[in-house]
Amino acid sequence: MASTVSESGGVKVITQVLQATDPRAAQLMPCPSPTTSYPGSILVKDFRKAQPKALGSIQIVAGITQISFGIALTIAEASNPALTVTSGVYFWIGFLLTVSGSLLVETEKRDNASMVQACCIISTLVIVASLVAAIIYGVEISQNVPWCPVRGNVSGNKQWCQSPTPTGPNHGVNTVFILLCLLEMSTAIAALVYGCKAIRGESYTRMVL
Repeated sequence: MASTVSESGGVKVITQVLQATDPRAAQLMPCPSPTTSYPGSILVKDFRKAQPKALGSIQIVAGITQISFGIALTIAEASNPALTVTSGVYFWIGFLLTVSGSLLVETEKRDNASMVQACCIISTLVIVASLVAAIIYGVEISQNVPWCPVRGNVSGNKQWCQSPTPTGPNHGVNTVFILLCLLEMSTAIAALVYGCKAIRGESYTRMVL
């Protein structure tokens, strides 16, 4: 323990430096007030600036849409499935979006820092999955409609199969899903950016405290 003595205006001031292990140091620490914000609360509060409930709702709707179309197209193309059906892209991207959206919505309700970190992890997975899904949809657009004859054969009983480069409703659906993937990626990026900022802010707050 070190001490210094100084005088100011006829008042003698004695300053003592206590070691962290000194039991008297604990008595001098101020008690936290009931309104003190803990790092977890600060982290969630910062993350809520991204409106996770709105982002989560978008992802849930997108996920349900993907799964619904996946079921319909799997049944329609049972005899000759396309690339998107055989890869199961509608189902794994739809399931991932539903889980990610539900977690984002739940973060709006609960003050849990671990959920924010989980949102960052799953948002990263959504970004990667959306990019892969968009590539799969794009590859299928460049191929023939599954139920049409081989390219160049103009025979067939479908109107959109009567051209050397047949296109049809399936290609239109894939185009829409590429745009939907971009929307999904945007919501995931927004959640990831705000989540990373909140985590960095929490680390700084811990050091200050």
